[in-house]
Amino acid sequence: MPDQDRAEAALARMSKMFRRASRGEGESAEAREMRANRRVSRKIASEGGRSHPSVNFATGRPRDPLFYWRQNNMPFQFDDPAQMQKMRAYCRLVYASHPVVGSCVDIYSKYPLLGMKMSCKDERLTEFYTQHFLDEEGLNYNKFLVDVGREYWTVGEAWPLGTFNESLGVWDDEELLNPDDVEVQPSPFMRDPRFLIRLPNEMRELIRTRQPAWEYAKLMDAYPELTYYADDNSLMPVSNILLRQLKFDADTFNRRGVPLLYRAMRSLMQEEMLNAAVDSIADRLYTPLILAKLGASASDLGTQVPWIPTQDDLADFESAVDTALAGDFRIIMTHFGVDMEAVLGKEDMPDLSGEFERIEGRILQTFGLSKTMLAGASSGETYAADALNRDLVTQMLTNYQQLLHRHYRQRALVVAEAQEHFDYEERGGKRYVKMEEVLEVDEETGEERIVEQPKLLIPELQFRTMSLQDEAAQTQFFEALREAGVPVSMRTRLHNVNIDFDDEVEKARDEAVELAIAEQETRKATYIALRDKGLPIPMDLRADFEPRAIPEAQDPMQMQADGLRVPLLGLDPTGTQPTLAPTMQDLSTIPADGGVVEPGSVPEPVDADQGGSRPPESDEQRESMPKASALATTDLWLNAQRMRHLANVHRPRVKVDPKPSTGDEPDTSQLPEALQRREPIGLYGGPRHVGLRRHITTDEKDEFLI
Repeated sequence: MPDQDRAEAALARMSKMFRRASRGEGESAEAREMRANRRVSRKIASEGGRSHPSVNFATGRPRDPLFYWRQNNMPFQFDDPAQMQKMRAYCRLVYASHPVVGSCVDIYSKYPLLGMKMSCKDERLTEFYTQHFLDEEGLNYNKFLVDVGREYWTVGEAWPLGTFNESLGVWDDEELLNPDDVEVQPSPFMRDPRFLIRLPNEMRELIRTRQPAWEYAKLMDAYPELTYYADDNSLMPVSNILLRQLKFDADTFNRRGVPLLYRAMRSLMQEEMLNAAVDSIADRLYTPLILAKLGASASDLGTQVPWIPTQDDLADFESAVDTALAGDFRIIMTHFGVDMEAVLGKEDMPDLSGEFERIEGRILQTFGLSKTMLAGASSGETYAADALNRDLVTQMLTNYQQLLHRHYRQRALVVAEAQEHFDYEERGGKRYVKMEEVLEVDEETGEERIVEQPKLLIPELQFRTMSLQDEAAQTQFFEALREAGVPVSMRTRLHNVNIDFDDEVEKARDEAVELAIAEQETRKATYIALRDKGLPIPMDLRADFEPRAIPEAQDPMQMQADGLRVPLLGLDPTGTQPTLAPTMQDLSTIPADGGVVEPGSVPEPVDADQGGSRPPESDEQRESMPKASALATTDLWLNAQRMRHLANVHRPRVKVDPKPSTGDEPDTSQLPEALQRREPIGLYGGPRHVGLRRHITTDEKDEFLI
């Protein structure tokens, strides 16, 4: 019979599959190991005897710690660019969609930047670098560092790329690169690795299509070497001065950053599984599966013959049910041979809040936070466990602030060398350049030598101190120490307070002067009002505001009884202060042009070459006086002129012929040596003046001192 033949063929196939499974054919290593574990467990159970209970590990897993990650397709090989790209894409999706993760990342990106300001011993430098780095017209670090923090805490690394203006000696712009377009190549001879990037899509399209023509011509005139990297898979070397890597060091031996969210990867996956379960249950509740039975047995009918509906009966009943479900008023009129019940959808929605809270707690713990830190402790909970979390968050945010400070310092040092902002010390009212010694290696001979060069001066970037403790309690503690006699300075007492101590001191001084002036003006107005009305005037007002006759000139040798001569106000010099009014000698002096000097006027200055009385030290000190326009934005070109000259002399720019559009590939042996060695040149070659300040002579250091 055909049915019997099919059954025998199926049994034969099943027996063949069992034999292959017993031999371990067509299975993976993990599956064979699991099968071997089951055989061993059965053997142990059989040796134990039938009268004793035994444990049978039917689903034993291989003893491989990475088995779970491989079976669940979770990326864990940090050296694989494909897995890292997949991981970064998932982290970006979680940040954009997950409420807890998105809020934590935003807090970690913005909270450390509170109170960001610059401080330096030279106020002009503070103003210049504040305008260049913090203002909206400059690099706008108040916003850019927020974007850097979002990349750092989301995908584990940020790649800021700066564009330096060689003419002005400042940074034109700074942007973030996609980590997927950057490759890191460690070098056994250099401390820092080499960075390779793909050209932006807009630039690649411009080189391929050559449209617009004027943009292509301008690009080829300035940077013809970019044509060699126009392919999608071509990587171009970039200077480490322009491109910097800010990475989260979760793996010491990995050259790329690992996302902090990777610690919550399993919890996030479990949360997705719980969400899928909730969606499935809700779908069954709202759209249940209904089972309808049409027909009746002989016992139900009380006859000897059951009623079996035909296909027409089933079609008519299905049409009636569809019409009833689609209508607003639903009723089905039929006979007693119908039985309907819901197969799926009868269960209630389970309470999974405990599971979601557990996962939420693990996600918060990834960032070092806890529920009691955010919402406060409830009954039965204490803050004992939060003390460690608070210290962990403080340490993580402080380390992140130090990372941002190092990034700013590297950017600011490039500007300081281009602008010749050298550190100094004051001796005798004059500034002298501070020098530092650095180790230099000759590229040709490999000889090491110690050279001396000016030390750069840049303002320090300061942040608000990261402390999650109760600031009110800490402030009260500082005040108690102050009252007990501990010398706590005002700057320390104003920690984490949005108050600039120097500005407040200056404002307080100005207010004191204004109050003193207002008080004296009030007393003077009182004196004038009393005098005009003929009322009695107090003696203190008379002594201060009544006019007094100047006594006649006394003999210079005339002395008082105590042996001291009475100085005449405005006529006799007092110590190092100049006279406040012209002396008798000044009044009797007749100018060379025959004019008459009126009393109270300022005499014309006398030229030093014509035998004036000005000491020669005045010219020397005048030359070393700070120049008001040295730090102005409009004079940056003049201030960086010498550094450009040194860069052109010691490091001439490499010129490269553009790559031909058709024909064979050009011979690489004819290319410049920099391209053959894959060194960054041109647009991504970095500022040429870096490291050349040691060529400045001693006289020039003193001449261009800020």
